[in-house]
Parts: sequence; structure tokens; C-alpha cells
Amino acid sequence: MKKLSILLSIMLISAWSYSQNDDDVLRYSRYQIGGTARSIGLGGAIGSMGADFASLAVNPAGIGLYKKSEISISPTFYYSNLNSDINSNKDNGIKDNFNLNSYGLVLVNDMQTSKGWKAFQFAIGVNRLNNYNHNIKINNENRDNSLMNDYQLQAYGNHPEDLDPFSTDLAWYNYLLEDTIRTGDGILAYTSPLSNGGVQQVLKNTKWGSSNELELTFGSSFNDIFYIGGGIGFPFVRYFEQYEYSETDVADTINSFHSFYLDKKLETYGNGVNFKLGFIIRPTGFLRIGVSYQSPTWLNLTDEYNSKMTRYDDNGTKSSKSSPNGIFDYKITTPMKVTASTTLTLASFLMINADIDYLNYSNGRLSAGKAYDFYDENALLRDKYKSAINIRAGAEVRLRPMSLRVGLSRYGNPYIDNINDGHYWVAGAGLGYRNRNFFFDIGASYSLRNEDYYMYNSQIIDPTALTYNDYRVTISAGFKF
Repeated sequence: MKKLSILLSIMLISAWSYSQNDDDVLRYSRYQIGGTARSIGLGGAIGSMGADFASLAVNPAGIGLYKKSEISISPTFYYSNLNSDINSNKDNGIKDNFNLNSYGLVLVNDMQTSKGWKAFQFAIGVNRLNNYNHNIKINNENRDNSLMNDYQLQAYGNHPEDLDPFSTDLAWYNYLLEDTIRTGDGILAYTSPLSNGGVQQVLKNTKWGSSNELELTFGSSFNDIFYIGGGIGFPFVRYFEQYEYSETDVADTINSFHSFYLDKKLETYGNGVNFKLGFIIRPTGFLRIGVSYQSPTWLNLTDEYNSKMTRYDDNGTKSSKSSPNGIFDYKITTPMKVTASTTLTLASFLMINADIDYLNYSNGRLSAGKAYDFYDENALLRDKYKSAINIRAGAEVRLRPMSLRVGLSRYGNPYIDNINDGHYWVAGAGLGYRNRNFFFDIGASYSLRNEDYYMYNSQIIDPTALTYNDYRVTISAGFKF
């Protein structure tokens, strides 16, 4: 496995490499609440609301508010519109996806008593934690540098037989890294016909997949005043990237060279486990207060990857080389999370919810046993990330049998010293119909996020400003029995 050195680690979101690094930890540590249409309409503010399957992923004590058994399903349509801008060169990428955002079964054992522990509940089902469907498109006229400048740095000091088979060795084979020279210190260095830039750069980085969690939740309520719940989560991950990058000598200023194309593919899959514990107190009939704890998630992941580079010359000749198929097993530990929630019911028709999460992204870790120590990557995690606060608020107006919902959430910036604009907003709205035995909800959300993205080494190329515009529409249907 290629070791990611601190010298070449960039401090912002960057183009994808095969090395497992801090970006992987952040990807699987961040989440967006919203398994059901009701939770999406409320902006994810459901921690102390309870009696909604998505709430079990926030505070398992919410299961204690179920009075009847229930089965539900929540199909979702997702649409991403991603805008890029580098040096006033703009582009746009679109990606959509249809999925099941949530499905589950809740069983209620009524104890047939008016006092004490009135019922015990058990739930099993799946909630979606994150959606990775995005399409990054970047088009840049670069008169100053090339990806090969980054490759020159990566190859510096290495003999040709020791070059990275997934990157620099492909460039060496295709004469994009050329003659080796000795510096004044006797260190081996490489030249490149593209080192002065003068190329049109085109990147298409397509990402898809998701993180989902199988929830097993147990709970009960005492006198409808105290609710307690615990759960075991079994997250499972599928993540894919297809990376297509090219540089073309449009002005025909580079001798004999016309263009090169670099194609990379990555598939990540795996699963893990975490634990949740929570309680909700109802001190008065109109107020509920909840607190929950989620342990770190321990993930076992596998990366499978390969790459290919092809060069075309002005005279029509072509050369190409593919990497071997790579595979690497590793582990990620995500930070623990604490959530405080409150629900206020006014005049029996207005419900206001609020959640606050605390988590520290610098506590995430990579490990692989004796295969690799991840010392540098974990040091970068501690230096690059910080604690963050997520805030969600929502309101529901009950006009029985209909309900109207609106919500807004802000997910905090995980980057230290604001080295990237890592926070984002999610706005939601929805409506629903409920009777004694059936419910039908529809919820929609819009998410806005900005970040700086580097196609390669941040010391060489300017950042690309990315704007993520993500839309979700979810329909939930359920039966009570």
C-alpha cells in the first residue's frame, strides 16, 4: 500500500488517491438525519419526538413512545446538482438515485397495566445514514502546471523500479515522467514534458453508494413519564468512485505530445457495529427532554482499486499501461456522539423539536494491524479536525388527520481553524396523513454545502470551489396493528 506522507498530505479536500487517509474517516463519520418522510420534513429534529423509526437512530428511548406495533417503508428519490469553479472556468455535474431510505418493524408488548412499566418495545429495520451520490466535473485551462508536477514530487528520490504501480510508474511507462537526473545532493529526480503546464485539464469524478444501518432497539416507558431505550447498530457501507482525468495540449505547444488519460476505479465495502443508549423525561404534559449516547462505530472495510494511463501523440501513436488490481483491508473508528433533545407541545396542535449533537472528529482513527500503522494519517487527523456541533430544529402543525411540517438543520464544520468550509445546511418541509391504523407522509429537503477541492497537490494547483445542491423527496407509508 502506498504510504501517504505528511509532506504530500494536503490540508483540504483533495482529488482521490488509493491511500486510506483522513478523508475516509470523515466520510464515514458524517451523517445526515432523515430516514423517514416525517423526519426529513422536520429537518431531522426528532431526538425526543419518538414514535418514528428514524428517531431510533438518534435516541433509542423514542421507541418507548410507541403505543401500537407498526411496520413502515420509506422510498426516496435523491438528486444532486454540483457546480464547480476554478479560475472562472465553470462546470456542472448531475447525479440521481432511487433508494429505500428507511424500512422497519416495531413490536409493542402492552403490559395491560395503568401504572409502572406499561409496555415493552422491540424494533428491527434499516435507516440510511449517508448518500454518496455526486458527480464532480471540472474543466480548467492550466498554463502553469500539470498533474505531472505532483508526480515529479511523488517520484523524487525513487528509482524507476520503485515507482508507485498505480500512479508514477504509469507516467514513467508513458514517458510523461522522463529522464532521471541527479540533484546536487545526489538524489534521483525526474523531468516531464508537461512540467510547465499549457494543458486543458478535464476531470469527471463520479461517486455513488451509501452508508446504512441495521437497527436493533429495545425500550420501555414508566408511567408515561420516563422512557428508556438501548440499541445495537450494524452499519454497512458500499462506496464507489470512478475517476476520469485528462490533459490535452490544445494549443499544440508541447513537442510531439497530444494528450493523456488517467482512469481510476475504487470500490469500498464493509460493515461494523456501534451501541446506543438514551432516555427521555416528560416532566409535564407539554415538555419532553432527551439525552442519548452513541458509541464510536467500529468499521471493517476493504478497498479494491486499479488504474490505467494512456498517452496519445501528435502523430497518432498510442501507449498505455494498467496497474495491478489492488486490495487492502483496514479498520476505521469513528468518534462517539452525544445528543440532547427537547420537544415542546403547545395547545395540542403545535409541536416544536430541537436537537443538538456533539462529536469530535479528531478522535477518528485508522488501523490495519501489522499490515500498516497509519501513524502519519492519524497524526494528520488530530491536526486537521476538531469537535463540532450539529443543530436541528423543526415544527409540526397538527390539523387532524393532516399535519404540516418544516425544519432546518446546520451541521458543524469539522475542520480546525476553518481550513475548509465544512459546515452545511439542510432545509426540510412535508405533510402527512394519520389515522388509527395507517399513516402516509411526504417530505422534501434541500441541502447546501461548499468546499474547496484540489485536483492534486494544493501547493501546486489552485482550489476548485464546489457547491453541492442536494435534493431529497421521501414518501413513507405505514400500518399500525
